[in-house]
Amino acid sequence: MGKDDKCVKCNKCSCDLCSVINADPVDMEKHGARLLTVRIKVRNVCFDKKVAVACIIYDNCHRILAFRGFITVVCRENGCGECGTIERKLVFVLPDDAASDPLELDVRTAANYIYPCED
Repeated sequence: MGKDDKCVKCNKCSCDLCSVINADPVDMEKHGARLLTVRIKVRNVCFDKKVAVACIIYDNCHRILAFRGFITVVCRENGCGECGTIERKLVFVLPDDAASDPLELDVRTAANYIYPCED
């Protein structure tokens, strides 16, 4: 930024990040949305390597209802031996038109090293 450039100070009118939304609590059951908790466990993960993990929820017609992904690293202090384990609990909000029985849903996970050849 040069001398002639003016720094615009952020105020509530000029910045979307500064705006505040006041919302009343929502009764999820009243609106038909349901929560689904998925526990993910990936074994035999090399220590100190970045791993991308994805979880996808399908209905009985193979339509994607929800998905989520994350990147993590297993540190040596969290395991022993040659490899570690990733354990994570993800909570999904399912739409109201999703299958009423959770046993009719299909949950799939995938995990890959981001940089597999780096030491």
